[in-house]
Amino acid sequence: MIEPASPADEDRRLAALRALRILDTPSEERFDRITRTARRMFGVPIALITLVDGDRQWFKSCQGLGVNETARSISFCGHAILNDAPMVVADAAADPRFHDNPLVTGDPNIRFYAGCPLKSPDGAKLGTLCLIGREPRTFSTEEVVALQDLAAWAEGELSQVRLGETQLALIQERDEFKRRAMIDALTQVWNRGTIIEILKAEVARAARQSHALSVAMVDCDRFKEINDTQGHAAGDAVLRELAQRFRGAIRAYDAVGRYGGEEFLVVLPDCTSPPARALSERLREGVAGAAFEAGKGKLAVTVSVGVATMDRGAVATAEDLVAAADDALYRAKAAGRNRVETA
Repeated sequence: MIEPASPADEDRRLAALRALRILDTPSEERFDRITRTARRMFGVPIALITLVDGDRQWFKSCQGLGVNETARSISFCGHAILNDAPMVVADAAADPRFHDNPLVTGDPNIRFYAGCPLKSPDGAKLGTLCLIGREPRTFSTEEVVALQDLAAWAEGELSQVRLGETQLALIQERDEFKRRAMIDALTQVWNRGTIIEILKAEVARAARQSHALSVAMVDCDRFKEINDTQGHAAGDAVLRELAQRFRGAIRAYDAVGRYGGEEFLVVLPDCTSPPARALSERLREGVAGAAFEAGKGKLAVTVSVGVATMDRGAVATAEDLVAAADDALYRAKAAGRNRVETA
């Protein structure tokens, strides 16, 4: 195995990457949409948006792989950022750089790789949009161009900060190791402690600026039955898919966190009760509208939602809002599940 060398502009490259404040942030639908498209377009099992940090490659978006980072020393993307053009490895087992790489000889058993460098506006190579297959494969000129088009889409998203100001402030205040501890490892959304911290900050901002603020407590219906009948691996798959569907339904500056078990808390800044209920209905419909791939087949999954709102000029605490949303959620469950109730 040949470890990737460092680019000549490594210091400038790392400075550009870290200036984005995007490392160790939650998954975002705008990036997941790109990797889902890449996976379908090229018929590969794995598609990633990878950012190459000092000693690791970290995945801002990951389709088909169960980890969110690997060591840079064994990465294919570390090699890909050394050139301007996409790097294509038709058969990793026959390539002297990779034939004995643990990612080739073991999970995820890479045989085919195609990675297009992602550049910052000043030209620094931040990482790649990459495709991974488990069988050798040729890659045509037309496919290379298509991959470059998708990479340009990813570069456009990287150049824009979309998180709300409260979430962005939390990220900027913390170093890399503290940011890692803010993310729920399974679902790649904020964990319980962080989503509560975000809610408290949004409550203070709403009171200070006389804005409305809503929260939605979302619970997966009959989740215990899924675990009991399909196994915990299927339950984990359902939770990951729930988080992904929630990210696709909320606004860019909203925040979603795993509150505990199969419960999620969604924080909706500058949102009065009617649009909060409408957004919560969109969350519910996004889950019920399509079956989940989990366990041995497809599962019908539904959620119940409780919504609570702090009106403009009102005085409330984060605990008040969570308790009110939780009460509304209990009513949604009691009324038959797969429904939204408002406090």
